[in-house]
Amino acid sequence: METAIKTYGRTELAQLYFPAICPRAAWAKLRLYMSGYPQLNELLQTGHRSFMPSEVAIIFDCLGRP
Repeated sequence: METAIKTYGRTELAQLYFPAICPRAAWAKLRLYMSGYPQLNELLQTGHRSFMPSEVAIIFDCLGRP
């Protein structure tokens, strides 16, 4: 099943990538991975607590689908 491109809360998206760890740790790990990509690092700098579908598409392009 392919992950849909929709609006995701940051923790919700992190849990898709790292379902075996707690939400807080999953977000910390996703944030670390995202910081390695300039375009994703820009998304982190906004401070938003959710990602719009266009932002999710960029994340999926860089990191792959969860």
